[in-house]
Amino acid sequence: KSSHDMITTRLLLVLGLGLAAAGAAIEALEGVELHQTLEEMRASEDEKYTKSHKKFKFFDADASDDVSRQEFEAGLKKLGYKTTGKKLDHIMKELDVDQDGRVEFTEFLRPTAKKFKEEQEIQSGADTDRAMEHFDRNFDGRISAEELFIGLTHLQRAKSLQQQEVTEFVRDYADRDGDGYLSYEELEGIDPEIL
Repeated sequence: KSSHDMITTRLLLVLGLGLAAAGAAIEALEGVELHQTLEEMRASEDEKYTKSHKKFKFFDADASDDVSRQEFEAGLKKLGYKTTGKKLDHIMKELDVDQDGRVEFTEFLRPTAKKFKEEQEIQSGADTDRAMEHFDRNFDGRISAEELFIGLTHLQRAKSLQQQEVTEFVRDYADRDGDGYLSYEELEGIDPEIL
């Protein structure tokens, strides 16, 4: 990386946008997916949302609900960073999606929302890994209806469950390829609230 890229990366990190924003372009969420992820962040009371909001308010000196290039420059100077026009242009290019010269809160949160979504996906995969280890009693990489039933019997809410119900669930709902077993992908596709 050039020294210009390294400095820009540091400035983006100061803004709290993390390494996701530090590349050549932010491949972040957009549209409905972005708004759904922001709602999930807000509802989960994720601290990244709160911290990002505080950082945004710090840079939004005129309380206009958007941050101009000049506000970024002033905020970075307050934090002790020396900026150049080129660095600020790069930051604005990365964040100002609609290119109106101002960064709205949603634009500011795009990289943070992407990271939040990636962390959720990683957690979901870890949950599926743990479930696979729990249910796959014979370690053959797939789960039979019997293994699922045995694995569910320890749950209080599943005490009244009958093996026939689990067999029908696997056959009629969860086993999408019809081979009689749940693969990792099929297990991952089951809503955890159902189990």
